[in-house]
Amino acid sequence: MNTPFVSSFLIAALCTLGCRPEPDGQLQIQVHAQHAHAETAAPDIQFTLARRVLADGILNGNYETVTNTQTDGSGFGELNFQRVNALDYKLTATGLDWFSLEESINPDVFIDSKVLSLDFDIMPRANVHIRLINANPFQADDAIEFRTLNIAGSYATCSNAWESHTGLDVDIQRSCNIEADRYLPYIYRVFRNNEWTEMVDSLYIAQGDSASLQIAW
Repeated sequence: MNTPFVSSFLIAALCTLGCRPEPDGQLQIQVHAQHAHAETAAPDIQFTLARRVLADGILNGNYETVTNTQTDGSGFGELNFQRVNALDYKLTATGLDWFSLEESINPDVFIDSKVLSLDFDIMPRANVHIRLINANPFQADDAIEFRTLNIAGSYATCSNAWESHTGLDVDIQRSCNIEADRYLPYIYRVFRNNEWTEMVDSLYIAQGDSASLQIAW
C-alpha cells in the first residue's frame, strides 16, 4: 500500500473542504411567489433560509436558520445574509392555506453573482370532508365504490384510489387536504337491487375552505 500517496490524497480532500479562505461579503436571494393556478401574487408567504456550514474543516451536519422574509402585496421578498463556507442551502416557503415547499440551493450559484432571483408557484390549500353513508338501507349486499379523480402531485392530498364498502350500516368519513381554487372531480358506483349505477360529478373547493362532500345512497 502506498501510504504517502494516501496521506497526500486525504490532505488534499480536507483542504478542498476546510483549507480555503473564509469568504466574505453580503449575499441576497430575491424571491417572488405567485398563485400556482391564477398566476397572481401570493402575499404573506414566509420564506426561511437555512444552511449547513464548514467550520475549521468540520461539517456541521445540522441545518441552521440564517434569515427569513415575508412576501409583500406583490409577492416579493428579499433574504440578506453573510457569505460563509456553506455546504448547501435550504429554502422553505410556508403560508396560511398554502402548501409548503422546499428547494435546495447550491452555494456555487453565488460564485459569479451576489444576488439570486427565484420564482415560486405556490399551491393553494383547502380541506374536504368526505362522507359515504347508506342512508336508505335495502339489502345486506348494498355497496358503494368511490374515488376522487384528482391527479396525484407533489403534495399530500386526498388519495384517488378506489375504495369499496358493503352493508346496511355503511357510514365512512375522512378528511384530507386538497389543491384548492379548482374543481375536485369524483366518481362513485352504487350496487342496489342487484344492479350497479354510476355517477360522475365534481365539487369546487376554494382556498382555505373546509368543504363537505357527502354521498348518501
